[in-house]
Amino acid sequence: MKKILIIILIAVTLAVFSLGYASDYIETIVANIAKSKYVGSKVCAGCHKDYYNSWLTTLHPYKIRHVNENTVVGDFMKNNTFTVKNVKGLPGITEYTTKMTTKDGKYFITTIGEDGKEHTYPLKYVLGGVWKQRYITEFPNGGLHVLPIQWNVDTRTWADYHGLAKRKPGDKAYWSNPARPWQLKCGSCHTTGLNIGYDPKKKRFNTSWVDSGAACEACHGAGSEHVIAPMDKKIATIINPAKIPDARRAAQVCGQCHNRGESIVDAVKVPGGPKHYGYAGGAAGYIPGKTLYNYYAEKPGNWPDGSPKQHHQQYNDWKKSKHAAHGVNCWDCHAVHGKGVISKHSLKDGGDKLCLSCHQTTNEISHGIHANSHCIGCHMPRTAKNAVQTGEAAYDIANHRFKFVSPAESIKAGGVAKQPNSCNGCHYHEKDKPEDMLNVLDKVKNKRREEVGLGVRKNPVNEPPVKK
Repeated sequence: MKKILIIILIAVTLAVFSLGYASDYIETIVANIAKSKYVGSKVCAGCHKDYYNSWLTTLHPYKIRHVNENTVVGDFMKNNTFTVKNVKGLPGITEYTTKMTTKDGKYFITTIGEDGKEHTYPLKYVLGGVWKQRYITEFPNGGLHVLPIQWNVDTRTWADYHGLAKRKPGDKAYWSNPARPWQLKCGSCHTTGLNIGYDPKKKRFNTSWVDSGAACEACHGAGSEHVIAPMDKKIATIINPAKIPDARRAAQVCGQCHNRGESIVDAVKVPGGPKHYGYAGGAAGYIPGKTLYNYYAEKPGNWPDGSPKQHHQQYNDWKKSKHAAHGVNCWDCHAVHGKGVISKHSLKDGGDKLCLSCHQTTNEISHGIHANSHCIGCHMPRTAKNAVQTGEAAYDIANHRFKFVSPAESIKAGGVAKQPNSCNGCHYHEKDKPEDMLNVLDKVKNKRREEVGLGVRKNPVNEPPVKK
C-alpha cells in the first residue's frame, strides 16, 4: 500500500511539473539558483546537446564576438569613410571624416577621442551584424567603448552612433566618455555571467564573462547546483520559463533584455558613471524566475497611442496586448532554441500560418482589403526605429501590441511623423496622406457591410470640409 501511495505521489508530482510549476515551488528553484555559479553553455551541452546545437542557430549566441574577417560585415576596404559636415563644439573643425581600415588581419577605426584629437583605435569586439553592426575598442583602463560609427546592413552604409553628428568630446553621451563604458550600459544582456571587475582604487576594469551572448544560463539561471544535483533533484535546481504559470512573470525572463528602462539596483561605482545599469540582465542581480520589477524600472518610448517609438522594448509592448492577457507568450511564436523558419526573427512558422494556427476566423468586414493575407502588416505595424534610418521607411521594428493602428490616430496626433499607423507603414510616400488612407479604409469596410447586408456607416473624421 505504501509503495502504491509513493507511486501515485510521484505520478501526481510529475503531472504537475509537466503542466507547470506550483507557484511556491518557483521560490525553491530560485533559491537553489541563487546558490549556484555559472558553468557555461558547453557544460550544458554535455546533457542537452540537441538544445545546445539548435540554440547556436539563433541570434542569441552572437551578441558580442571577437573581431576577425568572419565576424566583421562592415565595409573596411572601399566604402570605408563617414563624414559629418556640421561638427559643433570643436575649435577649427566644421567637417570630419571617420575612417575604417584593416591591416594584417586587424581592424581599426580612426576618429575623434575624448581629448578632441584624432586617434586610431584597434577593434576588439563586434556587436550584431544582421540589421546593424557596431564596434568596440578597449581603453587602457580596461573600459570597453562602442566606437561612434555603425554599419547598416540592408543599406550598406555607415551612420553616426553617439559621435560628432550631435555631440562633442566631453558630453556625457559622447562615445568615449570614460565614465560610461559598455560594461555598465549594455554588457549584462550581450553576455552571460558578466563580471564587471572594476577596481575603484586602481580605477581599472578587469571584465570577464562566462558566455558570449544570451546563453543557456541567461534564461535558465546559473547551473552549478543543477550539474551536481542527483537526477531526482535536478528539476529543483534550474528554471524552465515555459513552466512558470503566470505568463507575465514567465515572459519577464525575456523582458530582462527585451525591455526599455534601467535597473533600480545601483551600478558599480565608477566616478561620474551611471547610477543604474542600462538593463536588468545578470549585472543587476535578476535571477530568472524572480519578479523582474524588484530589479528594474521600465522607461519605454511610445507614440501618443501607446505604440512603441523605440527599439528593444518588445516586452513593454507585449504587456499591453490581448496575447499577454490570455497567456500567449514569447515562445509560442518564437523558436527560442532554434532557427525557426525566418532566421532574423526565429519564428516557429512563416507567413500567416503562425497567426492562423490560433486565429481561425476572420472578420470579413474588417479584413476586406489586401492585408487580409498578411496579418502582421496591419496588426504588427512597424512603428519603432532600430537605430537604422532608411529614408521614407524609417520605421523598421514591428509593434508587439498586436493592435491595428488606424490612420485616425495619425490624424489626431498631427501627422504620420507624430504617430505612425498601420496603413502608412506600407503607403509611406508623400502623396499617401493618413486622411486618404482612412477614407479608403472606410470605403472598403462600407462596401463589405453592404455585401453582407449591413448599413453603411460614416466616420465624421473622414468627411471632407464643407466649402463656404
